Amino acid sequence: MKILLIGPFPEPITGSSLANEILLDGLVEKGHMVDFLDTNTEKSFTNLSSQGKFNIKKVFSSVSPILKGVCNILFKKYDAVYITPAQSYIGFLKYTPFIDAACLKRIPVYIHFHGGFVRKMFDSINEVKQLKLKRYFNKCESVIVLGQSLKKMFEGIIPPEKVRVCENGIEDKFILSSKELKEKVLTIDSSEKLEIIYLSNLMKTKGILDLLEACKQLKEENIDFHLNIAGNIEPDVKEEFERYLLMLERNITYHGVVKGDAKRELLLKAHVFCLPTYYPNEGQPISILEAMGMGCAIVTTSQGGINDIFKDKMNGLQCTSKDINDIASCMKKVRVDIANIIKNNTKKVEDNYMSNNFVNRVVKIMENKMEN
Repeated sequence: MKILLIGPFPEPITGSSLANEILLDGLVEKGHMVDFLDTNTEKSFTNLSSQGKFNIKKVFSSVSPILKGVCNILFKKYDAVYITPAQSYIGFLKYTPFIDAACLKRIPVYIHFHGGFVRKMFDSINEVKQLKLKRYFNKCESVIVLGQSLKKMFEGIIPPEKVRVCENGIEDKFILSSKELKEKVLTIDSSEKLEIIYLSNLMKTKGILDLLEACKQLKEENIDFHLNIAGNIEPDVKEEFERYLLMLERNITYHGVVKGDAKRELLLKAHVFCLPTYYPNEGQPISILEAMGMGCAIVTTSQGGINDIFKDKMNGLQCTSKDINDIASCMKKVRVDIANIIKNNTKKVEDNYMSNNFVNRVVKIMENKMEN
């Protein structure tokens, strides 16, 4: 197949941009001819409050990629156009010219939402805007979501058969070898120190400040722990985050943005991955899958589509968002059965969530149309 991928690519690193990069590499490796268009006009990390809002600078910077993408669709031959659009109304609109151009050329369009906010957005806009979105969703061959629980976002908007499920995948390097798994189990059993990791963008709604407050509670209880943190800092939390760095001192290390081997080393060392998120756009965090593959027990919430990949007491413990006591309690309790948990997690990821699984799922969805 010849495919045009349209959506955000790193930098900055987000779940959607990382998934697109994995998909691009996987499709090329499988012999598909692929063009891609990076729609990321904001190369620095911004506050959640500014995302999806009208910004004249963003409008002008979007013109060039929109024109380029439309020209590609109109004057090149593609078997499919795959788009990972924004979940805000204004953000989604910049992808509609691609859908129109593809429909004009009778090229099937697949839009893949990497989050769980679409229904809330849809319900918050007026009827005229809703009809416009319905029209564009129905123009697409399929609307793809990250998990079964997220299919309900489109109930009453498009026919149920148009909604397809494609879970995320991770890079192959983020899976423990059998030797590493045995060594990690032995290390955790013999270690008195609790090694915690937070690996995501540092946003208030991702629960970073709640995790820091829970760690402050662990310190007051004289629990031996260390927290490694990596990710971009949301400007709104920078000052408060720096205050916690001083407060927790030797119990915390901030590594900035980490990738590749550096990220793998942090996950290899960690016992517990904690993401107490209530992020409204949350879909299916790739960081959770990476942590599971690297033998971490997970402490997280049920936000978005997380429960499609995470089961309480099997992959870790489900905590209550914004509940400091519960977050701290889960991080302590999860050690009780941690050996079995990390074995469950590595097997689950190896069987279902490697990059090849993800790429094959996308290809299968598109090839079904090719066969019809």
